[in-house]
Amino acid sequence: MSGPRRKLGKPAGNIPELLALGEQIAECRRSQGRLQNDVAADAGVSRSTLHTIEHGGSGVRWEKIAAVCKALGLTLRLEEN
Repeated sequence: MSGPRRKLGKPAGNIPELLALGEQIAECRRSQGRLQNDVAADAGVSRSTLHTIEHGGSGVRWEKIAAVCKALGLTLRLEEN
């Protein structure tokens, strides 16, 4: 099976913070050589939900974002500007 594609899709939203979060999640997934289907299954979310997260879409429940982060070995952390 081939590795993940390096395709850059059109952003699903226009909120800079969500776009940045999604880009970081997608880059982490790619650096691990994992496919969206695999990460989504490990996180217990649909592939389309993961796609929405990675493209900065809004309307995704926080527990789904947290589950994706956990599946990738990431920790969500807030920092003061």
